[in-house]
Order: sequence, then structure tokens, then C-alpha cells
Amino acid sequence: MNSKPKRSTFRSRYEEMMITLKNEIIASIWEEGSFLPSENDIAERFQLSKNSVRKGLDLLASEHFIEKIPRVGNRVRKAPAGTVIKLGYYPSMIKEAHIYDLVEEFHKRHPLIRVHMIPMPHSHTKPTMKDYMESDQIDVMTINNYNVELFARPGGPPDLLEPQAFHEGVYPVLTEPFTFDGTLYVQPFMFSPVILCYNKDHFTENGVPEPDSGWTWDTVKKAAHQLSTGKNRYGFFFHLLSDNRWPVFLLQNNVVFNRGTDRGRNLELDSSSLKESFRTLIDLSEDVFPPFLSENDHDVDMLFRQQKVSMILTSYFFLNMIEDVDFSYDISPLPYQGTPKTMVIVIGLAVNKHSKHKQAAQTFVDFMLSHETQLKLRQHTLSLPSLKSAAEWNGPVRVKQPDRFFIFRETFPTFSYHTALNVTYSELEEIRQNMKLYLSKMEGIQIFSR
Repeated sequence: MNSKPKRSTFRSRYEEMMITLKNEIIASIWEEGSFLPSENDIAERFQLSKNSVRKGLDLLASEHFIEKIPRVGNRVRKAPAGTVIKLGYYPSMIKEAHIYDLVEEFHKRHPLIRVHMIPMPHSHTKPTMKDYMESDQIDVMTINNYNVELFARPGGPPDLLEPQAFHEGVYPVLTEPFTFDGTLYVQPFMFSPVILCYNKDHFTENGVPEPDSGWTWDTVKKAAHQLSTGKNRYGFFFHLLSDNRWPVFLLQNNVVFNRGTDRGRNLELDSSSLKESFRTLIDLSEDVFPPFLSENDHDVDMLFRQQKVSMILTSYFFLNMIEDVDFSYDISPLPYQGTPKTMVIVIGLAVNKHSKHKQAAQTFVDFMLSHETQLKLRQHTLSLPSLKSAAEWNGPVRVKQPDRFFIFRETFPTFSYHTALNVTYSELEEIRQNMKLYLSKMEGIQIFSR
């Protein structure tokens, strides 16, 4: 039997040797002044040739981990001083990206850079992510396509974020919200379109055809009535006030707000256009929604897990929360009324332009955008990596994925951001407040001015 190691695994064995020896020196397993094992012993340990071991030891010497003593051996030097960087992250990424595991892998590969993790808020209320970056001196931060507006200066690019190089392997549409005047400031890490998620068992039980890309909101209503059992189960639900949900209905109706003449401070729109967009929302909420006022998306997710709702609007990120359910589910492109469009959520990584450890922070970003890391994201979660080669990889994964996992590829032409409405996120929040009064029938729709 041939036990010779495969040439295809050489790179991983070589990297394992370099990572292991560096970490052992830093951990004082090999103390300062002691000698590493012989080249033959190291070669046998990592199943490498002597030439490969010698090449690796030369690199360790150039990085001042060891000192090569001719005809004696490789003497361990005092481990170089390390660097600590602060990472601001969304807590949801613990489940959506297994970010703890990724950081631990980064530590193995870059033992002289330690990552101190600090949870960040999603909201635009004080203190914001920008406040954290300034006061806590965050070196690198996860930022989504909404929060990036916190860093944008009127009439100019973000002054706190270090420019990034465009990665040719990243889906180009994901860079749009992070690009200002042709310069990229946030590196896309993972993404998701808003999708329809449904309980397959409920459809089978009631003889209802499963959703497809041709479904309209009228089709959803019809199917919801067939799936509903009244008190115990409702056919369709979503968090009406989610800023990743309700703007879809405006986008599908091609709503665009126009700026007033006073330097863009006023938003103007024929109210009939807005009412047309909200009509579908009202019909759905009054006709098929359960008598339950959701406070956030988690409420909707909870009802779906409990099989009290058959269809929901959600994202690939949410699929990580239901991978262990004991019923069959699948996903479908978002239904539409008018123009097929869906919202896309992108989470990226940005480096603090004023960081004292900018090079180390950039090293972390580059690691997170590497094919190896992006592939781990694809293999261990149901989130979509921003790197096309990883997102569309169709090998074995560690999680149970829906049969139609790859439908995101056919929905790229429908991807839209709230900026297509010609509004900022702050303005979107104000429109939402106005919409709440309209949907509750407390007053007619009004166009606000700031």
C-alpha cells in the first residue's frame, strides 16, 4: 500500500508546518535559545521533503522566529512582539458566519495578530457604529449597506474608512452600496436577497403547487388561503415594518422620490404612486396575516419554526436559524406585482482609516475575503459568500441546505437597494413612520420634508 503523501495536499501540509512552528514558538513550547528538531524530524512530522522544510525554516529566519546556526541547527529566538486589533462585529454573525471559528483560524495563520471582538449595534440611534469606531478606536468593523451611510460625508467620501482594492472575484453588484466616486470603502463579505421561504409539508398536505419565479402577490394570497387552518396556522406572514421588507413593494412599483428645489432637503412624490405601492401591503396584512403584531423579524421566524405560518419573507441569513427543524422547507424567488425586484442585504468589512494597526486590520480583511475563508463560510453556514467561486461551489457542505439553495443565481437581475428609491436610510425611516399611520388608517399618506 502506497503511503506517500499526495502532491495535491502539499500546500496544506506546508502551511500547517509554518502555522504550527510559529504558534509553538510564541507559546514557548520551544523556548528562546533552544533548538528546533532536525530537518529530518520536521520533514517526517509534517510529511514534507527536506527541501520544503528548509524553505520554511529560511522563511522563519527571515521573520526572526529562529536563527540558523551553520552545522549546528535552528536556534529559537525571542518571539516577535504581537499586535492586538479591535474587531467590531454584528452579534448575528456568530450564527450567520460562525465568526468565532473564522477568527480562531485567523489566529492560527497569523499568530502575531490577536483579534479582540466587540459587538456592534445595527441601529442608527446613539451610540452608533461610527461613535464606537471613534471612541473605542475600532480597527476593523463589519458594516452593512444601511450602516455605511453613517460614515458618508455630505458631498464627499467616508472620511473614517480606508479605501479598498476591488476584488475581481466578488459579485460586482455587492460593491455598489460601498463605492463612492469610484472608490471602494467596504469589502463585501457575505450577502442575501430577500426570498420567500415555505414549509413544503404544508404545501404537500393541502395539494398546493410550490412557489416559483412566476408567483405574484395575488398568487401568494390565493395559496395562503388554501394553506391556512384558521387559529392554528396561517398561510403567510412577514414583519411589515422591517426596512428589508416593506420597501420591496415600492421598488416593484418603480417608485422614485424626487428632490425639492431647496438643495435636496425635501422629498416630493405624487401620493397616488405611493398609495398604489401600499395597496398590496394593506391587502396582504388585512386578508391573510395572523392577528399578531410582530416587533421584529425574529417573531416571524419563531412562528415559522413552530409551523404556525406556512410562508414567510426572509433571507439566507435566517436559514441558519432553521437548519435543525424537523420539517421540510424550501425557498423561492420573491413574488412581485409590477416589476420583479427584491432587496439585497450585504455585510462587508471596513478598516478604520486612522487605526494605529491599519496593516494588521487589512490583513484580517484580506483573510476574510480569501477563497479558503469564503469557502468555509459556504461549507459551514447557509449564508452566501461574496466571492462567486465560493458562493456557487456545489461540493459537500456541513449543513442541510434547501433543495433550491442556488435560486439566488437567477435573481441577480432583480437585486435592488433602498437607494434606488433615491432616499437615504434616515429618510427611509421617516417614510416608514408615515407609512405606519397610513396603514393604521390614522391619516392619509403625506410627503414629509426635512
